[in-house]
Amino acid sequence: MNTLPNPVDRLTAPIFRLAQYAATPALRFSLGLILLWIGALKFHDASPVVGLIHASPFAALASATFVHVLGALEILAALLLFGGVGLRYAGLLPLLLFASTLTIFLTTPAVTGVPYLTLAGQFLLKDLVLAAASLTVVAQDVARHATRQEATHVPLAAAAARA
Repeated sequence: MNTLPNPVDRLTAPIFRLAQYAATPALRFSLGLILLWIGALKFHDASPVVGLIHASPFAALASATFVHVLGALEILAALLLFGGVGLRYAGLLPLLLFASTLTIFLTTPAVTGVPYLTLAGQFLLKDLVLAAASLTVVAQDVARHATRQEATHVPLAAAAARA
């Protein structure tokens, strides 16, 4: 029985180790950059988003002020992601924002063209991947905290045995 990995595994092992090390920070940074950019654009010109909201079931919220609030929340989430602060919450915030965007995607087929996507529909569909990225940030942070708690948790029986 051969216990050495096959040649392809030996050659790719360093790449996979690098990917394992870099994946989480790369996801956080790229998601943060996208949120920062999208949020800042809402302050530059709110009218496309206002128009999209106006055509949706959420038409009552269609105002530049509301769009600016959304932009501020996206920028806040981006800064938290960049800083690595409160990651599970920093990931939940855009997840909620993307879920609302996907709701508009599904409820306004005249604008999005579902199932034959318009340019607006294509633009909104990208939020499906961004929502998955946000969910991954949340899951990774929850797992990291659970691992840390398990490592510092000493069962009572083990503590009693040492005494």
